[in-house]
Amino acid sequence: MPNTAGNRDEWQQMNFRCGLEIHHQILTEKKLFCHCPAGVYTDEWHAEALRHMRPTLSELGEYDGTALMEFKTKKEIIYRLNRNTVCTYEMDDNPPFLINDQAVDIALTIALALKCKIVGELHIIRKQYLDGSIPAGFQRTAIVGVDGQIPLSSGKIVPIIQLGLEEDACREISDIGHRITFATDRLSMPLIEVVTESVLATPEEAAEAGMRIARLLRSTQMVRRGLGAGRQDVNVSVAGSTRVEIKGVPRIPRIPELTALEAHRQDRLLKLRDRMVERGFKPDGEYGEVIGFKARPSDMKRPELSAALRAGDKVKMVKLPNSRKFLNWELSGGRTFADELAARVQVIACLDQMPNIFHTDGPGGGLDPEDRERFAKAAKLGEEDVAVIVYGSDDDTKTAADEILIRFHEAISGVPGETRQALPGNATTFERILPGADRMYPDTDSPPYKITDEQVEAAHVHVPVEPWVREERYKELGLPSDVIYRLAISKWAPLFDQLVEEKAVAPMLAGEVLTRMLVAARRGGAPVDKISDNTMEEVLRTVGKGLIFREGLPSLIAAMARNPKDSSQTLQDRQGLTKADSQEVKKVVDSAVKTCKAETIRNPEETVAYVMGLAMKELAGRAAGSEVRKLVERQLQ
Repeated sequence: MPNTAGNRDEWQQMNFRCGLEIHHQILTEKKLFCHCPAGVYTDEWHAEALRHMRPTLSELGEYDGTALMEFKTKKEIIYRLNRNTVCTYEMDDNPPFLINDQAVDIALTIALALKCKIVGELHIIRKQYLDGSIPAGFQRTAIVGVDGQIPLSSGKIVPIIQLGLEEDACREISDIGHRITFATDRLSMPLIEVVTESVLATPEEAAEAGMRIARLLRSTQMVRRGLGAGRQDVNVSVAGSTRVEIKGVPRIPRIPELTALEAHRQDRLLKLRDRMVERGFKPDGEYGEVIGFKARPSDMKRPELSAALRAGDKVKMVKLPNSRKFLNWELSGGRTFADELAARVQVIACLDQMPNIFHTDGPGGGLDPEDRERFAKAAKLGEEDVAVIVYGSDDDTKTAADEILIRFHEAISGVPGETRQALPGNATTFERILPGADRMYPDTDSPPYKITDEQVEAAHVHVPVEPWVREERYKELGLPSDVIYRLAISKWAPLFDQLVEEKAVAPMLAGEVLTRMLVAARRGGAPVDKISDNTMEEVLRTVGKGLIFREGLPSLIAAMARNPKDSSQTLQDRQGLTKADSQEVKKVVDSAVKTCKAETIRNPEETVAYVMGLAMKELAGRAAGSEVRKLVERQLQ
């Protein structure tokens, strides 16, 4: 596995380049082009719809390569419909409503936060998708802002090409053979897309840029949180290759290893190209042939091949001349060039029983010597020739054999432009051909949407202070790193800044309340999002006056969350958090000391801790721990 840290020279030599496409759902009440509720997820469904996709010509009379590839898969697409989360618009049975005004306003705020120039009008564009994730076969999208930027900690400025507003796709439930099943609850939820230029020169830079953009989005308090709310597409290239897109990376911390492995995969493919050219292969040449294979099921040692023949399926061989050692050519992440062929077969021919191919290029091909010899003889392989074996239905094996030949010929030219998906070990595998410009065309169902100066001015009001600016300020205040990390993007950050500037409360205590204590309360089941700004401000000001003590705050915060309509004073009274006077504190401490003297505790520090525990339990947050400790120590002396 390549090292992703401390090797900038290596990435410079490879001319590593990376760009990001950050997708994040935004916090609207309704979907983007209809009035269905947004953010309602369910596994319950009331009906199913069946679709088959076919490509359409662009305005220039051309087909998009990705659309043609998806058409080869002959997928049967099933949509599970819940009547409460989907309507006839999502199923492409009705034209769209006007674009959601709330979504546009949020997108404007985010565009301004990224320092983008705002467009004068939104023009809705259709972006073709034939993978089944959108029933209409296309996604509606619009550019809101262009020419933005995001700074890195090094001072490097990463240009933002554009910020788009678009509708989300379906959730995939399963993909088996020629049938793929989707849930439609997520379909058409408003989503923003932030596209950077490919100027990120190391895997670490890519991850930092992704994290900075994600944290800036969250600091607006206008994006959804949780699993699936944010996804990243990561574009990677090295010198001599082309752009490869890693689609739908769910977590930014995976980006360094994913991009490093992808860069090394491309580098190894370029070296494979050089080796193929040395052997005389040319990009415009024709190499390989498909050969049928017949045998008795009992003749085959490999159980998958024996079962296929017994079931009446086809076994075919793709003969690749002068290609010994190519299939076992190591790429990255423990994968070989044979895995590239297998991935094409799995996705396009829908032969997904693994292993779905075998080959004769040495022991790594999955065949025992006897089967390998049988296939070599049947295909009349020379000493430097190899064969790839596929099995399945007649149509699927024909598609599979054709795709193997296509991918083999692509290797002669180097690195094909692809969209790939991340595997659990951070290697990647083929998902689809990289889309081209032919997939985009105007949406004739949607009128232009004029963005007014008043809208832009209103959006400016909600632009947050950048998290990295707040982080530097909080470091100067001496806040702990975990408090800084959470507070810088918290909705409570403006309140914290205001109270600290007024010196109404100690920064350390306010920071702890607004991060650690709220997190603890949430984990304990308290709905902390219901706490109002006014109630939190009242409590923190009361804490600053010394009328509530730290020890009583956890129970008070939980009460605030569960009773959001009650005033802070009512909650304090109910929790019994009225400040104890000095006489009551002394009485409690005296009682605790007497109890302690009845116990045998040899360690003085343990004695203090024991007495403190008794006293603080009795006082229950009505006295400061530091003052109680001083009194305990004095009494014990």
